[in-house]
Amino acid sequence: MSQYEEELVVLLLRDIYGDIAATVVDTLLKYGRLTLQLISRYSKLPLAAIQRALVPLVQNRFVLYWVDENAGSDNATYVTSTRNMYNIVRSGMFVSFVLDRFPDTSGAPDIVKNLLLYGHIRASDYLAAQSASQAAVSKSAITLLLQRKLLTTLRRHEFNPQSDLYMRIFKRRLAAIPRSKAVSEAKREGQAHSEATEEFNALKRVHDDINDGLVAAADGIGSSSTRGHSLTGSLPSKTVDESAVLALNHEKFAVLMRAQILRHLVAQRIGKVTAAVYGKVLDCMEPKLFRCVDNTYKAITVTSLEVLHSLDASIELASALAMRSSKKRSRSASSRASKRQKRRHGTEDSAGESDDSMGSNNISDLESSHQHDDNEDGDDEDDNFANSSRMEHLNFHLALLSCNQNLPFMTKVGNKGGGEWTIDFDMLTARVRELEYDKLITQKQGAIACRLLRIIRDKGRIDEKQLARIALLPPKDIRSQLTALHEIGCLDLQEVPRGTDRAPSRTYYLWYHKPKCAYALMTQAVLKTMVRCYARVIEERGRRPSVMTKLLREDVRLDEVNMLTPAEREELRRVRGVEERFIAHMTKLDKHVLIFRDM
Repeated sequence: MSQYEEELVVLLLRDIYGDIAATVVDTLLKYGRLTLQLISRYSKLPLAAIQRALVPLVQNRFVLYWVDENAGSDNATYVTSTRNMYNIVRSGMFVSFVLDRFPDTSGAPDIVKNLLLYGHIRASDYLAAQSASQAAVSKSAITLLLQRKLLTTLRRHEFNPQSDLYMRIFKRRLAAIPRSKAVSEAKREGQAHSEATEEFNALKRVHDDINDGLVAAADGIGSSSTRGHSLTGSLPSKTVDESAVLALNHEKFAVLMRAQILRHLVAQRIGKVTAAVYGKVLDCMEPKLFRCVDNTYKAITVTSLEVLHSLDASIELASALAMRSSKKRSRSASSRASKRQKRRHGTEDSAGESDDSMGSNNISDLESSHQHDDNEDGDDEDDNFANSSRMEHLNFHLALLSCNQNLPFMTKVGNKGGGEWTIDFDMLTARVRELEYDKLITQKQGAIACRLLRIIRDKGRIDEKQLARIALLPPKDIRSQLTALHEIGCLDLQEVPRGTDRAPSRTYYLWYHKPKCAYALMTQAVLKTMVRCYARVIEERGRRPSVMTKLLREDVRLDEVNMLTPAEREELRRVRGVEERFIAHMTKLDKHVLIFRDM
């Protein structure tokens, strides 16, 4: 938790929930875990006001609470959840994603907006507050959102700090292991930690169940659990469990944001058609991806046939490919047919049927690789794949995505279903961070500084003379660039003395780059800029108190044209214009936070 992130969430809460809620959160951020009485003492606020302010904060899980099993409810302690509070910045993007995937008439956007306002709601309470027709539409929308994992269910333990929850599980596991002279205390505690970690991870992943929050539809009315999913099979109709408590799934939203960033990168690097293909690959994997950072991540595969079935027929795959001439293609087709005939008669040596390497950057190598892949087996299914021009064009696009070793968007792992593919998200996101960091360094320090950074990243540790020789630049020109990179935390300097006296003249000075530290410092710089943007928005509102105070009236909000004078409408237009520009800029800055911290 950083200073600028704390300042940002306090600004957001003061603007949305008021001064008392912001003061309570600010007190908890300064002093840490506190009881109700201690919050009142440090903040100089009455207990009744603090209790009222804690209600929306706990509902949205901005503040978590913990009650000791051996103490009463009066000893409840409170602690902030900065990550949950920061998600307020992404609320607009969350609504935008839902609007892109669900029509406005489906009721899904209204459900998301209500959850952003109230934090969590019980499904039965939300449906009971609507008419019969609206409740049916909302029930179907909630079911779809649960199936797509954009909504999740809440349990009681999710309002508690994870560290306290883990210690409770650990103490229970430790008490269940009997003391013995043959087993040391350290080994006993290690066994308890292992069991507690396993139980704690299972508790966190209870939402990964595909039927979480869903029950079988009594009369078959409901959304099929396969709607929006391209990897699941045919399952019986499901509907929402009305007793479930629902909340937004921000982890799934981060997965969708990552997919959008990767598609945009493919469009920049390769092309729009290949980006559309890659988007369908990510859509096929989406039902099995629950969060970006997953320590128990298992490789998820998708076949070319699945991608082809989900691909829009209007996408012209061949339009973005430079194909060979018809003579060469017919000659190649005849040669493949003769090879198949020989193989069926057993006259061809099996050693000649090995696949070519998929790591080549040469398009001809990629073509020959796919020809061998398509003809590896002589059965009818592989013949259909080989004879399908659309499948062949699709495999060319997938091969383009996998052939770049510096930026491997995907990897081929088998030939099942016309080709089996997987994505190493850890490696890919690490490379995306490097590219995004290089872009920011180029904008801040220039192209030469980015060039030096890439050399240092490639060599590990390098002194100034060797760096100047590799970069083909004089040492005096790069010295200022290295100093500037060092000041912003991009580079660090290591001293290696050649003698015991540690004289500067007998010391090597090696420059090196620590990615984790550099990304963290860049994230802090981005958060600082976001704080200033939002502070500017609040300042602009404060400069026109009469208009902003008038807007607090409900009748003015409903009819601004008739209730405001032309001068007031002009002032309001200017304020909203400034607000839109700065909020849009904060959304762009949040993309850097997602890449460097949350992906």
